Amino acid sequence: MNNQNDQQEINRKRKNNNLHDQNNASTFSKFSAENIPRVGEEGEEDDDNDLLTLSLSFPPTNKPRKQSPPKNQPNLPPPSLPLPSGSFYLPPVLASPTPIVAGPIQPMRKRRNPSKAAKDGKSDTIPPPFPWATNRRATVHTLDYLLSKQLFTISGDVQCKRCERKYQLEYDLREKFLEIGTYIAENKAAMHDRAPDIWMNPLLPTCQFCKQENSVKPIISEDKCTINWLFLLLGKMLGCCTLDDLKYFCEHTKNHRTGAKDRVLYLTYLTLCKQLDPNGPFDR
Repeated sequence: MNNQNDQQEINRKRKNNNLHDQNNASTFSKFSAENIPRVGEEGEEDDDNDLLTLSLSFPPTNKPRKQSPPKNQPNLPPPSLPLPSGSFYLPPVLASPTPIVAGPIQPMRKRRNPSKAAKDGKSDTIPPPFPWATNRRATVHTLDYLLSKQLFTISGDVQCKRCERKYQLEYDLREKFLEIGTYIAENKAAMHDRAPDIWMNPLLPTCQFCKQENSVKPIISEDKCTINWLFLLLGKMLGCCTLDDLKYFCEHTKNHRTGAKDRVLYLTYLTLCKQLDPNGPFDR
């Protein structure tokens, strides 16, 4: 009896084990059928979904990230390149598609000396405006030459500032030149290359008609090449000339013509005296 019960219990356990195995197999096959995709249908769709998910998850990497500039970095000079061993550093010459033709070499221009060349293209030689003048601008003959030609008096045109009468005034050549030469020899050292006040503001002659003192002024030509320089010197009336007149004289006698009027007036007096007496004490 006991053996029969044991046999029934064993059969019952075997039946339960078989049912359990069948349930497990059914569950496994159902799970596999639901989760394994079919080739050609759901596989491609899952792949596309995976790629889309990856593309949205990671940003594109084709653009480089912008680097922020360094802060408070000192400005350093660029690294120097080593020079070649030659005397000069010559960069490589690139070949030019067309040859470069150099132009003709122009000769250097010579600087003009204003004291040697006439201004505005005018000639240094002119017809002598007076018997005591040479054919060169602002130049008179020597005293010996004039005396040898019997030229003892020098005349010039004047006009009274009061009565406005015009007439000619004459000076003795030797007497007046001796007076001026003596004054220069005695006072030259104290002049300091400047004309004294008696030359800058000359005392004018008395009118022969109205007898007005200090009223007769020289008539100075507007054409500078015909100014009566010797007459003005003997009458000590060179100070009546304008600054342009005196600069004209210095320009054509190789003197420095810039500066104040007392400077160029001083040079005019000494130069005219030097023309009359080249050996006199009239060097600057």
